[in-house]
Amino acid sequence: MKPPTTSEQIASALKQEELGLPLEDVIREAGVSEQTFLSWKKRYSMMPSFPQDLKSLLQENHKLKQIVAELTLENARLNDQLDTK
Repeated sequence: MKPPTTSEQIASALKQEELGLPLEDVIREAGVSEQTFLSWKKRYSMMPSFPQDLKSLLQENHKLKQIVAELTLENARLNDQLDTK
């Protein structure tokens, strides 16, 4: 199974095609089918800052997951203290 394509790889492929490289070369280098590339183009062409937006959303999601984990542990600790009293 092929590893997932990163947002940077998608953005790079779209940029190469935008700069005029032949589509066949772009999809061969990206290792995807023409249909996959065209779906990327349709989905992401209206999002000029796609990689940066995705990266910031992933970072925010990571921070929020960490906060939830910390609060869950704190809640469990407090419940244990209540149970022992």
